[in-house]
Amino acid sequence: MRGRSIEHDPNAAELQREVEIPAKRCGGEAESIEEIFTVNGVVRPQIEIAPKERQFWRIVNASADRYLDLQLDRQTFEIVALDGMPLAYRDPKHPTRVTDHLMVAPAGRLEAIVTGPPPGTGSALRTLCVDTGPVGDPNPEMVLADLVQPGSDQSGAYSAPRQAHAIDNHPPVYKPIDVESLKKTAPDFIVNFTEDKNGFYINGRKFASDAPPMTSVRVGTYQHWRIVNETAELHPFHIHQVHFLAYAQNDSPLPHPAWLDTVNVPYAGSVDVILDFTDPVIKGMSLFHCHLLNHEDKGMMAKILFK
Repeated sequence: MRGRSIEHDPNAAELQREVEIPAKRCGGEAESIEEIFTVNGVVRPQIEIAPKERQFWRIVNASADRYLDLQLDRQTFEIVALDGMPLAYRDPKHPTRVTDHLMVAPAGRLEAIVTGPPPGTGSALRTLCVDTGPVGDPNPEMVLADLVQPGSDQSGAYSAPRQAHAIDNHPPVYKPIDVESLKKTAPDFIVNFTEDKNGFYINGRKFASDAPPMTSVRVGTYQHWRIVNETAELHPFHIHQVHFLAYAQNDSPLPHPAWLDTVNVPYAGSVDVILDFTDPVIKGMSLFHCHLLNHEDKGMMAKILFK
């Protein structure tokens, strides 16, 4: 999924109608709608799927600054991985999770099994309205793609290539860990997002290429971090090379804790995470930042040293 600018497109009104953006705004943003989503570069394609057929979908939010709240009309996603991390890797007893919609922040990834709708019916893949905050960008509901049955004479239908897959005889690898004790400790580090008319900041500082690391961690450890958003808009927190367990929001347990590398931080709110720094390949300088490209470019990024 990628954003397509319609700010200066003479067909902007027609494109908004094609993806069925409602006339009524959502959220508190005052700006006009400047982007729509495309799927593999196409506006509202058709995806062929037979009734009760199970397809494996990998969805990437490749937008620079727009959120997806994915929904399949009258259908569900059977999630198998988030941000490239199989659910079973950390929790072999619960290798999948079924949901009717899921928020995917910019740079977020979803891998799921999708089942074709019953005969004679259709379905739509859409993103729901996302309230990005009083000063956030518009993120309206829209239809992303239509699910159609093979042979339904729908022009432009996309049919996923059918391929034979080799069977992997290697046993699966799991790495369950107990982080309950870490959840009860004070944060090892606090990431504070702020902004003003001059730019965007982490812990009061703009990114500088010649600046020293803002923090360092010992490889082989886990840490409890709290990401605090003191602004009036959403920010997706992202860190390179590692995953973390997002388990609490605004000091309340999340209903579905998940291992991610990108997590949405609510405006005027916070998220608590347990970061896994145990992989020995991550030694060296790395980065963490807001994954809204405009915010990152204007300073909301910082260095971390793995040692």
